[in-house]
Amino acid sequence: MALAVLLVLSLSGLAVALGAHPAGAVTRGNALVPAATQGDAIVAAAASQAGVPYCDGGGTINGPSNGGVVEAGCGPGVKGFDCMSVSQYAVYQVTGIALPSDGSQLAGVGTFIAPSDTADLLPGDVTYWGGTLNHFAHSGIYAGNSEVWDAVGIGIPVQLHTMAYLEGTYSYDGAIRYWTTSTTPTPTPAPPLTPGGLTGPVVGMAASPDGTGYWLTNAAGDVSSHGMAVSYGSLSGTSLRAPITHIVSSPDGKGYWLVAADGGIFTFGDAGFFGSMGGKALNAPVVDMAPTADGKGYWLVASDGGVFAFGDAVFQGSMGATHLNKPVVGIAADGATGGYWLVASDGGIFSFGALFHGSTGNVVLNEPVNGMTPSADDGGYLFVASDGGIFSFGDAKYQGSEAAAPLHAPIVGMALDSATGGYWLVGSDGGVFSFGAPFYGAD
Repeated sequence: MALAVLLVLSLSGLAVALGAHPAGAVTRGNALVPAATQGDAIVAAAASQAGVPYCDGGGTINGPSNGGVVEAGCGPGVKGFDCMSVSQYAVYQVTGIALPSDGSQLAGVGTFIAPSDTADLLPGDVTYWGGTLNHFAHSGIYAGNSEVWDAVGIGIPVQLHTMAYLEGTYSYDGAIRYWTTSTTPTPTPAPPLTPGGLTGPVVGMAASPDGTGYWLTNAAGDVSSHGMAVSYGSLSGTSLRAPITHIVSSPDGKGYWLVAADGGIFTFGDAGFFGSMGGKALNAPVVDMAPTADGKGYWLVASDGGVFAFGDAVFQGSMGATHLNKPVVGIAADGATGGYWLVASDGGIFSFGALFHGSTGNVVLNEPVNGMTPSADDGGYLFVASDGGIFSFGDAKYQGSEAAAPLHAPIVGMALDSATGGYWLVGSDGGVFSFGAPFYGAD
């Protein structure tokens, strides 16, 4: 039976179509993987994880992780894979394609092999089980000889299973080949691009802590998710007393907060509510927030430098009673000390319980600063100006900027990719620019 071949769209083509700057969308290296061996390489990547525990909710495209569920074979801190993430990991290592983690498929990517065409399966194909291709319960990497690498369930580590064994538990839904059998070497593809669709000005972005995706939000509180970032909800259609000013990920990436200019806090996923300034008189609008390292508290900051602490966030001081040359535009938490930094639009940095690494407060900037992020280990920080200029201090690594490029709209925020040390910038038009980090799409 003929195979239905679907097109894999290129990064550069989609980046242009979505309004992102192609030069900023270089994400993975340009190493070539011989196409004839890609399937075998996917099998090898899966086989390299043999014996890794099964952990419900564990595993990403970057390797095993703890899913936060204590169960047989996977206690606190134990890293493992679940029934879908082995396939995600193996495919990404060879092709750069990040498969969804919600039991769905990427549109227009891969070659479908129908359930009746098992004779057409090749090592490296991803087999799907327990539902339909767009609503499956399990997946694994076909290894040849009717065997599959997978993590099938609690107490059963990553290992080979026969398809006959799996058919005793699941219905077989077919397979998808995310690689090519051509003998011509092909560049490693980029991660999937996810169109957003936000209307109105984008005001901020937040990244999942493992670097597999990000969220964007607009002033109305609509949220778009990209890459493998899961949508946990939004304020779409909700009447707000004040516009949303920022979005912040929870520490485990399984939720996020939206903060409004009146200090209102809106929680989604596992992001907890610990209090807000909504309905209280403020001297200046709230512009940003930062969570504590354990996600059980957060700080809000207003443009006059006033800081408000909630949950287990400790108040370390503020600029609320001090005359400022320029308004405060952002806050970042120092997870190592429990302190925080404030940044003003002139690049001035104010440290409270956190080490000062430098600022641009005495430097004339072409455009105002409007956001900051700490480095992955909190040993430094970066901030971004509305023209896309990047300023790095401490151990934060400069990966590039958009300062010399014409922009369709001003940059309004940035987010760190903790997995690579790179970062993303977002414009008010929803354009996303990647530096040392995967490009997952824009609005």
